[in-house]
Amino acid sequence: MDAEEFRLLVSSTALSKKSHYYYSGGLAADVISADYAQRSCVVELTATESEISDAGCLDEGLVGTVADYWTSALITALSQGRSALTTSLTVQALKPIAPGTKLHMTCTATDATQPCAVAVIAAAAESSDVYAVATHTKFFKSRS
Repeated sequence: MDAEEFRLLVSSTALSKKSHYYYSGGLAADVISADYAQRSCVVELTATESEISDAGCLDEGLVGTVADYWTSALITALSQGRSALTTSLTVQALKPIAPGTKLHMTCTATDATQPCAVAVIAAAAESSDVYAVATHTKFFKSRS
């Protein structure tokens, strides 16, 4: 599968998720690149004032929800449609951010029975300028 086909698959998987009640399902976010072999995708979004906590960092609830939403779509796309449920989630906002900052969230997932996923949220202009990270483990729903 080439990169563009995989990017479209991850994007369409997210849009067809039954979990549109997630806050992140309504965020303006786009999959801008994806790599099947690297088991990764990059989602672009922009930090708004409402997504920044009183401490001036990305709201950790937002980070957890967005990371879970997009890594779930990535894992489902990688596993031919199987859904995975989160069993643990760790989130950390790392530093203050200004409203209007364009962000790239790089999501990666392991190939395992109990996949692990990582989402790193960094400035779109400089990938080493990291604002938040999320790591979590998942398990696949049984096929019935």
